[in-house]
Amino acid sequence: MNITIAGYGFVGKAHNTLLQQAHEIDIVDPAYAAWNFPIAEDTQGVIVCVATPPRNDGSCEMKNIFDVIESSPDVPILIKSTISVEGWRMLMDTFPDRTIAFSPEFLREASWEEDIMNLDKLLIGGKGCNFWKDVFCLNTEVCDPEALILAKYARNSFLALKVAFFNQMYDLCEAIDVDYEAVAHYTGIDPRIGDSHTKVTEQRGFGGHCFPKDTSALVKTAQRDNVELSILQEAIAYNNRIRKS
Repeated sequence: MNITIAGYGFVGKAHNTLLQQAHEIDIVDPAYAAWNFPIAEDTQGVIVCVATPPRNDGSCEMKNIFDVIESSPDVPILIKSTISVEGWRMLMDTFPDRTIAFSPEFLREASWEEDIMNLDKLLIGGKGCNFWKDVFCLNTEVCDPEALILAKYARNSFLALKVAFFNQMYDLCEAIDVDYEAVAHYTGIDPRIGDSHTKVTEQRGFGGHCFPKDTSALVKTAQRDNVELSILQEAIAYNNRIRKS
């Protein structure tokens, strides 16, 4: 099957690695051609892995997603990029007759090769799920796409909260002269907590590609309906105070 991957950051590379043995893969990315470069008419499906950076107000920028869909033939489209619920609803309003599905990716940027090869289930929602089930040949669970969108944000936001919490524990340990590493170890050995995201780096707080933009986007989604995610908002504010560029 001829599949196009739009966007070739670590998410696009991961899906190329996963699918290239079974399918013919075309890559469309600004690094290779102008962004308005048309997607081949003979493609049978498009996997969208483009960046969705934050806007100035912290909400999710959807322009790259729209650009890909507008330049694609009328084939099934699978969005792997992280998008907001309001962004999904905009897509459904703009392209009501297109076959568009969403599937969250939970790859870690530093270990995407290991993560993608250990992928054992495809979570997916929207239109064309059976097509993508055949493409990936994985155990597939079909879900409400909006629930999957929020679940992706919720996972990253929860882990960001964990990073912020342990950075505050570090602040306390420094203030009262207690060994933080020992505190983190004896806290993390509780299996309900675990030791992931307890390391305090020289940069302090949470950074990277996903946590800052996803936490901000989730807060903006909540604010649209007058919901206050006060715990997450405080974690973001604390992170902005301590994070070193």
